[in-house]
This record gives sequence, structure tokens and C-alpha cells, in this order.
Amino acid sequence: MGANILTVHDFHAYLHRERNYSLLTCNAYLTDLIQYEVFLKSNQEQLLPDSKSVRQWIRFLALQKISSKTIHRKVSSVRSFSKYLFLKGAVADAISIEVQLPKIKKRIPSFVKVSEMHGLLDELESAVKDYDTALAFSIISTFYHTGIRRSELIGLKHASISLVNGEMKVLGKGRKERIIPFSAELGRQLDTFYKIKADFNIDSEIFFCKFDGDKLSEKWLYNLVKKSLEKTHLGKRSPHILRHTFATHLLQNGADINAIKELLGHSSLGATQIYTHNDISQLKKVYKDTHPFSD
Repeated sequence: MGANILTVHDFHAYLHRERNYSLLTCNAYLTDLIQYEVFLKSNQEQLLPDSKSVRQWIRFLALQKISSKTIHRKVSSVRSFSKYLFLKGAVADAISIEVQLPKIKKRIPSFVKVSEMHGLLDELESAVKDYDTALAFSIISTFYHTGIRRSELIGLKHASISLVNGEMKVLGKGRKERIIPFSAELGRQLDTFYKIKADFNIDSEIFFCKFDGDKLSEKWLYNLVKKSLEKTHLGKRSPHILRHTFATHLLQNGADINAIKELLGHSSLGATQIYTHNDISQLKKVYKDTHPFSD
């Protein structure tokens, strides 16, 4: 073992400060690791994961009827912590977690229909009468037009957005920076919001902020999106649904999957391929346009 003793709480701080993960994500990692520690009933100062104990934990979780997707996430948390220990010198050798994970049933991502999205944005824009309603409309529109994550939107600053070039600079997971282009329509909306913000003398470097200039909380943002999506057909309503919607609408209109990967800030194409789903109308259209005997 190396000289450093690193706890799961140190890992939590590392993910948030150095990797720029949202607090929600960091807390999920922390919860998983604490549950692993409790399962081990270990009194050791340094948590040292190993394949045997993780296999036992997987069996335990499965018996508790924990979903396959959740088990995958929990094991991923342990693997990430193991890599962190080696990266920071807490262990001399890399820890390899070799386990067999349960299969995950593929789910088609939920998304808002084009007609519903247009109707929602029209309704929110026509309802703008003060700072709060302008903020709500601008946030929902930005989510849909750019596909950015909740934590990325919260971190947007005035310096991050170029209305002239139609670009915004986003700091994503792992502190990876990317530039997202946006339409003239969103540019007009953001310019209007900026002027409303100035009219209320809200002085903050944060672009989307509270009336007092402070940062928005992730919970507040989640509740805003959830309420805004109430009139859609979806049962599940969250900021990530708008990210799904952004990607799905791009794909349905012919965007290349690799371009969508770059816009979303995914590190691998595999993460983007969940959007290659199609509804039956899309499949019928492809069949009709391409099969020689479709008529």
C-alpha cells in the first residue's frame, strides 16, 4: 500500500473539484461506496476493493431485487474508486475488478415530440412577463437547442456565450471543454434574456442565475423542467429528457451519430448509440424510401 490514506469522502471531493462532476453524480458515487463498505463490514482505514468481495456484493444486491442497471452503476463506482486509489498513490499496483455483471435490458430513451416541444416553447415565451418567467423560458429553450447537461447549464457564464458567433463554451464531465453551436433563434432568445436581466440590474457573471445573482441549485432546475414538461405525453420528466429530445430530433433529421457524440460531450460512441432508436413511423419511412419492393 502507498503512503496515502484516501477515503470515499476524499474521492467525492476529487470528483467534484477536479473532475467537475455534478454534486448529484458525486453523491451517487459516495452512496454506492458507503454501501459497499457497509457490506464488507470492514474496519480498515483504507477501503481496498477486490474482485471476490465485489462478486459477493453483486450476488447480495441481486437477491435484494436491485435492478441490473443499478448494479452496473454500483460496480462502476467501485472500479472508479479503485482507479482513483492507484492514480493518487494510495496503492502501489492498479486494482483490477474482474466480475461478471447481469445483463441490462435496453430501454428506448424517452423524448418530447417535435410538435409538443414547439408548443411548449411558444407557451413559455408568450408567458414571459418578469425575470422569473424569462429565466424559465430561456433555460428550457437552451436545454432543447444545445442538449447540455444540468450541471453544465448551471456553470454557464456570460463569457461562455458568444451571441455574435452563435457558440457557447461548456465545461463538461472530467473538466473537458467543448464548444456547442446554437441557432439564430436561440441567440435571439438569449439576447432578450440578457437585456431583461440588465433591466432588473442583476449583476452576476453567471448567465442563468437567481434574482440575487447566486447560482441555481440542481434541485430547483430539476423541478422547473419537471413542471414545464407536465403538459407533454411523458410520464418521466427531467432535464435529461430534454437532452434525449435534442439528440433524437437531430438524429431523426439526418444528423451523423459522430456529430451528435461531439455535441453531447460523450467520451465514447457507445454512450451515444442509445439514440439510434426509431419509432415505427421512422422505420416505415426508411423501408418505403429504400426497399425496392416497398410499393
